[in-house]
Amino acid sequence: MKTTVEKKLEKHFASHRIVRQLHDVPPHEVYEVSVDGRRAVYKGDTGLTGSAGIEGGVTAFVGQQTSVPVPEILLTEDDYYVAAWHPDAPTPDEGQPTDEGWAYATGRGLATLHTETANVIERYGQFRSQNGSVTISGYDEWDAAALDYVRSHRPVLARHGHVDIADAVIDFLSEHPDTFENTGEPVCCHGWATPEHVAVVNDRVACMVDFEHAIAAPGEFDYWRTCMPTFDSRSENTERAFRRGYESIRSLPRGFDDRKPIYVMLNLIYYFESLYVQDQHGPGETAERAERLQDSVTEMLEKLS
Repeated sequence: MKTTVEKKLEKHFASHRIVRQLHDVPPHEVYEVSVDGRRAVYKGDTGLTGSAGIEGGVTAFVGQQTSVPVPEILLTEDDYYVAAWHPDAPTPDEGQPTDEGWAYATGRGLATLHTETANVIERYGQFRSQNGSVTISGYDEWDAAALDYVRSHRPVLARHGHVDIADAVIDFLSEHPDTFENTGEPVCCHGWATPEHVAVVNDRVACMVDFEHAIAAPGEFDYWRTCMPTFDSRSENTERAFRRGYESIRSLPRGFDDRKPIYVMLNLIYYFESLYVQDQHGPGETAERAERLQDSVTEMLEKLS
């Protein structure tokens, strides 16, 4: 009996073959495949929060509009896409060492992505899939888009008993409309430019993959979203290299460092959703992680208020 993936591939390709599964973490699954004699990657949704179709459209957009190297998109549908195999692409579960060379090159690559999409993105907000391409049903102001971002994660938090923390962040942003003053114009933000998604070869970004979390936002959203999971107190020199690389291409806006706590808080709300959607821990550890996240957001709100 044919699998769902095989049925999808046979609709669009004369020949197809599933080679191996590369990744299977909700809400997506990833396979190495062969289509019409070409080595390729299939990524599809397995849950309601999946966004593979949007990711494929954003990847194609980046390939068309920027000099940032990304895989060639062969097919995009509402809930999956197929991309040509890129020889330099990092695999989903592996990444490069987070050293100063990687950090500097990635900073430059991320700044290039932001600079080269600044003139073609006019609004802030979530990307949407429409007939194989992407659109932005967004906002003229980032504060409104940031509120929408938190609200989009609220249903999952509510389902697992954390609606109070989502509402607390929503209330804070609503009561402080000047929080994002001077943040800069909307750009295409990758959303997770960590070593498992950005390959560096010969001191340059060789391939950027997994635009699963892409959003039209100020560049600083992407900057802090990269720093949070990538650098810690033991990697200050590496984080400084990332900043030098970024600023060698694109200036950071006034008030950039002061707004870091706000972006940390936005990302912690996403981490709440990811904790339950990916479901990679037992009930006890999940509860402990959720409690730590809730404490972190609560503490941050107290400092900001």
